[in-house]
Amino acid sequence: MTIRGKRISQADIALRADVSISTVSRALGGATRISPVVRERVRRIAEELGYSERERAQPTRASEAAIKTVVYLPMHPVTGGLHPIFQETYDGMVAAAADIGLRLFPKLLPEEDLDLAFVTRQAEEHGTATAFMFYVDPIPEVAEFYQENGSLVLVNNVDTRMRFDSIIVDNYAGMKLATQAMLDAGHRRLLFVAGNLRYSPRERMRGFFDAVSECPDASGEQLVIGHDRHETALEYFKRYFGENESWDWTGMVCGNDLMAIGAIQAARENGLTVPDDFSIIGFDDISWSAMMAPRLNTICYDRIGMAEEAIRLLRRRVEKPEAPVIKAVQGVTYTPGGTIGRIGA
Repeated sequence: MTIRGKRISQADIALRADVSISTVSRALGGATRISPVVRERVRRIAEELGYSERERAQPTRASEAAIKTVVYLPMHPVTGGLHPIFQETYDGMVAAAADIGLRLFPKLLPEEDLDLAFVTRQAEEHGTATAFMFYVDPIPEVAEFYQENGSLVLVNNVDTRMRFDSIIVDNYAGMKLATQAMLDAGHRRLLFVAGNLRYSPRERMRGFFDAVSECPDASGEQLVIGHDRHETALEYFKRYFGENESWDWTGMVCGNDLMAIGAIQAARENGLTVPDDFSIIGFDDISWSAMMAPRLNTICYDRIGMAEEAIRLLRRRVEKPEAPVIKAVQGVTYTPGGTIGRIGA
Protein backbone atom coordinates (compact mmCIF):
# COMPACT_ATOMS: atom_id res chain seq x y z
CA MET A 1 0.00 0.00 0.00
CA THR A 2 1.32 3.49 -0.83
CA ILE A 3 0.21 7.06 -0.31
CA ARG A 4 1.22 9.29 -3.21
CA GLY A 5 3.76 6.70 -4.25
CA LYS A 6 5.22 6.25 -0.77
CA ARG A 7 5.34 2.92 1.01
CA ILE A 8 3.56 3.07 4.36
CA SER A 9 5.99 2.88 7.26
CA GLN A 10 5.72 2.84 11.03
CA ALA A 11 6.78 6.49 10.95
CA ASP A 12 3.56 7.31 9.03
CA ILE A 13 1.48 5.50 11.63
CA ALA A 14 3.37 7.20 14.49
CA LEU A 15 2.69 10.63 13.00
CA ARG A 16 -1.03 9.93 12.56
CA ALA A 17 -1.38 8.31 16.02
CA ASP A 18 0.71 11.01 17.76
CA VAL A 19 3.04 8.46 19.35
CA SER A 20 6.69 7.45 18.91
CA ILE A 21 7.89 4.97 16.27
CA SER A 22 8.96 2.72 19.14
CA THR A 23 5.38 2.69 20.49
CA VAL A 24 4.01 1.78 17.05
CA SER A 25 6.43 -1.12 16.73
CA ARG A 26 5.59 -2.39 20.20
CA ALA A 27 1.83 -2.04 19.67
CA LEU A 28 1.90 -3.92 16.37
CA GLY A 29 4.27 -6.53 17.73
CA GLY A 30 2.07 -7.45 20.69
CA ALA A 31 4.48 -6.14 23.32
CA THR A 32 3.34 -6.10 26.93
CA ARG A 33 3.11 -3.04 29.17
CA ILE A 34 1.48 -0.75 26.66
CA SER A 35 -1.84 0.99 27.14
CA PRO A 36 -4.78 -0.93 25.55
CA VAL A 37 -6.14 2.40 24.30
CA VAL A 38 -2.85 3.25 22.58
CA ARG A 39 -2.54 -0.27 21.19
CA GLU A 40 -6.03 -0.13 19.68
CA ARG A 41 -5.48 3.34 18.21
CA VAL A 42 -2.21 2.29 16.58
CA ARG A 43 -3.71 -0.88 15.12
CA ARG A 44 -6.77 0.98 13.83
CA ILE A 45 -4.65 3.61 12.07
CA ALA A 46 -2.35 0.94 10.66
CA GLU A 47 -5.39 -0.79 9.17
CA GLU A 48 -6.80 2.47 7.80
CA LEU A 49 -3.49 3.24 6.10
CA GLY A 50 -3.24 -0.26 4.70
CA TYR A 51 -0.08 -1.19 6.57
CA SER A 52 0.53 -4.75 5.39
CA GLU A 53 1.86 -7.78 7.24
CA ARG A 54 4.81 -7.76 4.85
CA GLU A 55 5.70 -4.20 5.84
CA ARG A 56 5.05 -5.06 9.46
CA ALA A 57 7.68 -7.76 9.28
CA GLN A 58 10.24 -5.16 8.17
CA PRO A 59 10.85 -2.76 11.10
CA THR A 60 11.21 0.87 10.16
CA ARG A 61 14.89 1.74 9.93
CA ALA A 62 16.03 4.81 11.84
CA SER A 63 17.40 6.20 8.57
CA GLU A 64 13.95 6.13 6.93
CA ALA A 65 12.55 8.83 9.18
CA ALA A 66 14.11 11.45 11.38
CA ILE A 67 14.17 10.42 15.03
CA LYS A 68 13.35 13.11 17.54
CA THR A 69 14.55 12.82 21.10
CA VAL A 70 14.56 14.88 24.27
CA VAL A 71 17.87 15.13 26.15
CA TYR A 72 17.58 15.61 29.91
CA LEU A 73 20.67 17.29 31.40
CA PRO A 74 21.13 17.93 35.15
CA MET A 75 21.71 21.58 36.05
CA HIS A 76 24.79 22.38 38.14
CA PRO A 77 23.35 23.46 41.52
CA VAL A 78 25.93 26.27 41.99
CA THR A 79 26.62 27.73 38.55
CA GLY A 80 23.26 26.87 36.97
CA GLY A 81 25.12 25.48 33.96
CA LEU A 82 26.18 22.02 32.88
CA HIS A 83 28.88 19.89 34.48
CA PRO A 84 32.02 19.89 32.25
CA ILE A 85 31.82 16.11 31.81
CA PHE A 86 28.24 16.25 30.60
CA GLN A 87 28.95 19.27 28.40
CA GLU A 88 31.73 17.45 26.55
CA THR A 89 29.58 14.35 26.11
CA TYR A 90 26.59 16.38 24.94
CA ASP A 91 28.74 18.29 22.44
CA GLY A 92 29.78 14.95 20.98
CA MET A 93 26.15 13.88 20.87
CA VAL A 94 25.20 17.02 18.94
CA ALA A 95 27.89 16.34 16.34
CA ALA A 96 26.96 12.66 15.99
CA ALA A 97 23.24 13.47 15.79
CA ALA A 98 23.83 15.96 12.98
CA ASP A 99 25.50 13.24 10.91
CA ILE A 100 22.37 11.07 10.92
CA GLY A 101 19.61 13.68 11.03
CA LEU A 102 18.69 13.04 14.67
CA ARG A 103 16.86 16.01 16.19
CA LEU A 104 17.79 16.78 19.79
CA PHE A 105 15.72 18.83 22.23
CA PRO A 106 18.01 19.53 25.23
CA LYS A 107 16.44 20.31 28.61
CA LEU A 108 18.71 21.66 31.36
CA LEU A 109 16.98 21.51 34.74
CA PRO A 110 17.53 20.69 38.41
CA GLU A 111 17.45 16.95 38.94
CA GLU A 112 14.55 17.17 41.40
CA ASP A 113 12.36 18.79 38.73
CA LEU A 114 12.55 15.81 36.41
CA ASP A 115 9.16 14.37 37.32
CA LEU A 116 6.38 12.70 35.35
CA ALA A 117 4.53 15.95 34.67
CA PHE A 118 7.62 17.55 33.13
CA VAL A 119 8.47 14.47 31.05
CA THR A 120 4.90 14.20 29.79
CA ARG A 121 4.85 17.87 28.76
CA GLN A 122 8.09 17.48 26.81
CA ALA A 123 6.83 14.37 25.05
CA GLU A 124 3.67 16.20 23.99
CA GLU A 125 5.46 19.40 22.99
CA HIS A 126 8.07 17.69 20.83
CA GLY A 127 5.99 14.77 19.62
CA THR A 128 8.31 12.08 20.93
CA ALA A 129 8.53 9.72 23.87
CA THR A 130 12.19 9.00 23.10
CA ALA A 131 14.87 10.42 25.39
CA PHE A 132 18.43 10.45 26.65
CA MET A 133 18.87 11.01 30.37
CA PHE A 134 22.27 12.11 31.67
CA TYR A 135 23.39 10.93 35.12
CA VAL A 136 19.92 11.02 36.69
CA ASP A 137 18.12 7.96 38.04
CA PRO A 138 14.56 8.15 36.68
CA ILE A 139 11.97 8.14 39.44
CA PRO A 140 9.53 5.18 39.31
CA GLU A 141 6.75 7.13 37.55
CA VAL A 142 9.13 8.38 34.85
CA ALA A 143 10.63 4.92 34.38
CA GLU A 144 7.15 3.46 33.94
CA PHE A 145 6.27 6.16 31.40
CA TYR A 146 9.19 5.23 29.17
CA GLN A 147 8.62 1.52 29.59
CA GLU A 148 5.05 1.89 28.40
CA ASN A 149 5.32 4.67 25.84
CA GLY A 150 8.77 5.05 24.35
CA SER A 151 12.52 4.59 24.57
CA LEU A 152 15.02 5.83 27.14
CA VAL A 153 18.82 5.59 27.09
CA LEU A 154 20.81 6.46 30.22
CA VAL A 155 24.12 8.29 29.74
CA ASN A 156 26.82 8.33 32.44
CA ASN A 157 24.55 6.06 34.46
CA VAL A 158 23.23 2.51 34.51
CA ASP A 159 19.87 0.91 35.24
CA THR A 160 20.62 -1.88 37.70
CA ARG A 161 17.13 -3.30 37.08
CA MET A 162 18.01 -3.64 33.38
CA ARG A 163 14.94 -1.88 32.02
CA PHE A 164 16.84 0.67 29.91
CA ASP A 165 19.90 0.69 27.69
CA SER A 166 22.84 2.62 29.10
CA ILE A 167 26.38 3.79 28.42
CA ILE A 168 28.77 4.35 31.31
CA VAL A 169 32.51 4.63 31.87
CA ASP A 170 34.32 1.70 33.52
CA ASN A 171 34.42 3.38 36.93
CA TYR A 172 35.84 0.34 38.72
CA ALA A 173 38.75 -0.28 36.36
CA GLY A 174 39.49 3.42 36.09
CA MET A 175 39.83 3.89 39.82
CA LYS A 176 41.99 0.79 40.13
CA LEU A 177 44.32 2.37 37.57
CA ALA A 178 44.34 5.66 39.49
CA THR A 179 45.07 3.95 42.80
CA GLN A 180 47.75 1.78 41.24
CA ALA A 181 49.52 4.92 39.98
CA MET A 182 49.77 6.08 43.60
CA LEU A 183 50.96 2.68 44.78
CA ASP A 184 53.57 2.50 42.01
CA ALA A 185 54.96 5.82 43.25
CA GLY A 186 55.50 4.30 46.69
CA HIS A 187 52.45 5.68 48.48
CA ARG A 188 51.04 3.28 51.07
CA ARG A 189 48.62 5.44 53.06
CA LEU A 190 45.87 6.67 50.79
CA LEU A 191 42.68 8.72 51.15
CA PHE A 192 39.76 8.25 48.76
CA VAL A 193 37.51 11.31 48.40
CA ALA A 194 33.95 10.93 47.10
CA GLY A 195 31.25 13.55 46.70
CA ASN A 196 28.36 11.15 47.23
CA LEU A 197 27.65 7.42 47.15
CA ARG A 198 25.60 7.03 43.98
CA TYR A 199 26.36 4.21 41.55
CA SER A 200 29.46 5.66 39.85
CA PRO A 201 31.20 6.84 43.05
CA ARG A 202 30.48 3.49 44.69
CA GLU A 203 32.09 1.67 41.78
CA ARG A 204 35.10 3.97 41.93
CA MET A 205 35.38 3.41 45.66
CA ARG A 206 35.25 -0.34 45.11
CA GLY A 207 38.10 -0.07 42.60
CA PHE A 208 40.11 1.98 45.09
CA PHE A 209 39.77 -0.49 47.96
CA ASP A 210 40.41 -3.51 45.76
CA ALA A 211 43.65 -1.97 44.50
CA VAL A 212 44.69 -1.16 48.07
CA SER A 213 43.87 -4.69 49.24
CA GLU A 214 46.14 -6.15 46.55
CA CYS A 215 49.15 -4.29 47.99
CA PRO A 216 50.09 -6.04 51.29
CA ASP A 217 51.52 -3.01 53.10
CA ALA A 218 49.02 -0.40 51.86
CA SER A 219 46.05 1.05 53.70
CA GLY A 220 43.18 3.24 52.59
CA GLU A 221 40.36 5.26 54.07
CA GLN A 222 37.37 7.00 52.56
CA LEU A 223 35.96 10.48 52.93
CA VAL A 224 32.54 11.56 51.61
CA ILE A 225 32.24 15.36 51.43
CA GLY A 226 28.62 15.70 50.27
CA HIS A 227 28.91 16.82 46.63
CA ASP A 228 31.35 16.03 43.83
CA ARG A 229 31.94 19.67 42.95
CA HIS A 230 34.99 21.93 42.89
CA GLU A 231 33.31 24.37 45.27
CA THR A 232 32.52 21.68 47.84
CA ALA A 233 36.06 20.30 47.83
CA LEU A 234 37.56 23.79 48.04
CA GLU A 235 35.53 24.73 51.10
CA TYR A 236 35.96 21.35 52.79
CA PHE A 237 39.73 21.16 52.41
CA LYS A 238 40.30 24.83 53.27
CA ARG A 239 38.89 23.93 56.69
CA TYR A 240 40.69 20.58 56.76
CA PHE A 241 44.15 21.97 56.04
CA GLY A 242 43.53 24.98 58.28
CA GLU A 243 42.57 22.83 61.27
CA ASN A 244 45.17 20.05 60.88
CA GLU A 245 48.95 20.40 60.97
CA SER A 246 49.46 16.83 59.73
CA TRP A 247 47.50 13.86 58.41
CA ASP A 248 47.96 10.12 58.13
CA TRP A 249 47.83 9.81 54.34
CA THR A 250 50.38 10.80 51.68
CA GLY A 251 48.23 10.39 48.58
CA MET A 252 44.70 11.65 47.86
CA VAL A 253 42.67 9.71 45.27
CA CYS A 254 39.72 11.86 44.21
CA GLY A 255 36.48 10.59 42.71
CA ASN A 256 36.70 13.20 39.96
CA ASP A 257 38.91 16.01 38.65
CA LEU A 258 36.72 18.79 40.00
CA MET A 259 37.24 17.66 43.59
CA ALA A 260 40.95 17.19 42.96
CA ILE A 261 41.25 20.73 41.58
CA GLY A 262 39.30 22.10 44.55
CA ALA A 263 41.59 20.27 46.98
CA ILE A 264 44.70 21.61 45.21
CA GLN A 265 43.37 25.17 45.37
CA ALA A 266 42.58 24.73 49.08
CA ALA A 267 46.11 23.45 49.67
CA ARG A 268 47.63 26.50 47.98
CA GLU A 269 45.50 28.86 50.03
CA ASN A 270 46.91 27.16 53.13
CA GLY A 271 50.54 27.44 51.99
CA LEU A 272 50.83 23.83 50.82
CA THR A 273 52.13 22.59 47.47
CA VAL A 274 51.39 19.52 45.36
CA PRO A 275 53.15 17.12 45.08
CA ASP A 276 55.62 18.28 47.77
CA ASP A 277 53.22 18.16 50.72
CA PHE A 278 50.93 15.44 49.35
CA SER A 279 50.14 13.75 46.03
CA ILE A 280 46.80 13.76 44.28
CA ILE A 281 45.04 12.16 41.30
CA GLY A 282 41.64 12.77 39.75
CA PHE A 283 39.28 11.01 37.36
CA ASP A 284 37.65 12.19 34.07
CA ASP A 285 40.46 14.21 32.42
CA ILE A 286 38.32 17.31 31.94
CA SER A 287 39.85 20.18 29.97
CA TRP A 288 40.76 22.05 33.16
CA SER A 289 43.04 19.20 34.23
CA ALA A 290 45.50 19.88 31.40
CA MET A 291 45.57 23.58 32.36
CA MET A 292 46.67 22.90 35.93
CA ALA A 293 50.27 23.67 36.90
CA PRO A 294 51.47 21.03 37.38
CA ARG A 295 49.15 19.03 35.13
CA LEU A 296 46.73 16.86 37.09
CA ASN A 297 47.29 13.11 36.98
CA THR A 298 43.94 11.60 36.04
CA ILE A 299 41.95 8.92 34.25
CA CYS A 300 40.79 9.57 30.69
CA TYR A 301 37.97 8.12 28.61
CA ASP A 302 36.42 8.90 25.24
CA ARG A 303 33.34 11.02 25.88
CA ILE A 304 32.73 11.52 22.17
CA GLY A 305 32.71 7.74 21.83
CA MET A 306 30.19 7.52 24.68
CA ALA A 307 27.91 9.96 22.88
CA GLU A 308 28.14 8.00 19.65
CA GLU A 309 27.39 4.77 21.48
CA ALA A 310 24.36 6.37 23.18
CA ILE A 311 22.95 7.28 19.78
CA ARG A 312 23.62 3.80 18.44
CA LEU A 313 21.75 2.33 21.42
CA LEU A 314 18.80 4.63 20.82
CA ARG A 315 18.55 3.79 17.12
CA ARG A 316 18.71 0.08 17.94
CA ARG A 317 15.96 0.44 20.53
CA VAL A 318 13.71 2.31 18.10
CA GLU A 319 14.22 -0.32 15.41
CA LYS A 320 14.02 -3.30 17.77
CA PRO A 321 11.90 -2.35 20.80
CA GLU A 322 11.92 -5.88 22.24
CA ALA A 323 15.70 -6.41 21.91
CA PRO A 324 17.61 -7.33 25.08
CA VAL A 325 18.82 -4.42 27.19
CA ILE A 326 22.45 -3.41 26.66
CA LYS A 327 24.75 -1.95 29.30
CA ALA A 328 27.68 -0.52 27.31
CA VAL A 329 30.91 0.23 29.16
CA GLN A 330 33.52 2.73 27.95
CA GLY A 331 37.16 1.84 28.57
CA VAL A 332 39.69 4.06 30.32
CA THR A 333 43.37 5.04 30.15
CA TYR A 334 45.76 6.58 32.65
CA THR A 335 46.92 10.15 31.93
CA PRO A 336 50.19 11.02 33.72
CA GLY A 337 50.84 14.51 35.05
CA GLY A 338 52.84 16.23 37.74
CA THR A 339 50.69 15.87 40.86
CA ILE A 340 52.00 12.48 42.04
CA GLY A 341 55.37 12.58 43.77
CA ARG A 342 57.49 9.51 44.36
CA ILE A 343 57.96 8.50 47.99
CA GLY A 344 61.66 8.44 48.92
CA ALA A 345 62.75 10.23 45.74
